[in-house]
Formats: sequence, C-alpha cells, structure tokens
Amino acid sequence: MEKFGKQWRGYKRQQVDEYINGLNQEIQSFQENIQSLQDEIDSLKSQNEILTKQMDVHEKTNEEIARLALKEASALIEKAKRNANMILKESMEYVRGLSKDIDTFKQEAMDFRINVVKMSEEMLETIDKSEIFGLIREEENTKTETVHKEDL
Repeated sequence: MEKFGKQWRGYKRQQVDEYINGLNQEIQSFQENIQSLQDEIDSLKSQNEILTKQMDVHEKTNEEIARLALKEASALIEKAKRNANMILKESMEYVRGLSKDIDTFKQEAMDFRINVVKMSEEMLETIDKSEIFGLIREEENTKTETVHKEDL
C-alpha cells in the first residue's frame, strides 16, 4: 500500500494523481494483456474448431475408404469365386471329355483285337484250305499210317 504525504485538507494531490496515473497505466496494460489473451483464446478456439472439423472429415474419409476397400475386396472375392467355379467347371468338362476319349480308345483297342483275331482265324482257315497245306497234311497222314502199320 502506498503512503502519501499529508497536506492541508488531505493527502498531497500530486502524489495521489501520479499514483492513480500509474494504476491507470497498469490497468490499461492489464486490459491490453487481457484483450491480447482473449484474442489468443478466440484464435485457439477457432483453430480447435477447425482441427476438430478436420478430424471429423478425416475420420469420415477413413471410414469411407475402409467401406470402399471392403466393398472392393468383397467384389474381388466374388469375382475370384466365379472364376474358380468356371475353371473347375471347364476342368470337369475336360476330364469328362478325356474319359470319353479313353473309353473310345479302349473300345477301338478291343475292336482292333477282335478284328486281328478274326483276320488271324480267317488266314489260318485260308492256309488250312490251301492246296499246299492239303498236300502237307496228306503227306503227314501217309507217314502216320506207315508208322502205325509198322508198329502193328
């Protein structure tokens, strides 16, 4: 607390006026400081609002990106499943075709064998009926009869 000198009719006016002027200057300085701080608070609040809005936008953007990524992934999985099913179907048809080809080759092999056996039998029959083979058989029969007669 300031002590003022006394004079007739109270304190010394000049000292009181100087002190009051000093206080007014301090008050003015404090008010300016308060206004500056208030401006800074307003600026920070504004920046906070902007940052909050940006965070909201970023969160919504990230959510949208995640949703779109899931949608794209789901679409890719479905496409892969369809392709896999189509490949499996084509493979099964190819295997069925190969199986039919194998069955056809088996049947052709069996038919070929039957034809070879039939041709062999026909050739043997032709040979058996041929004149030369007939003479060979007659000669063998003659020898057999001779040997048989001799044994008796």
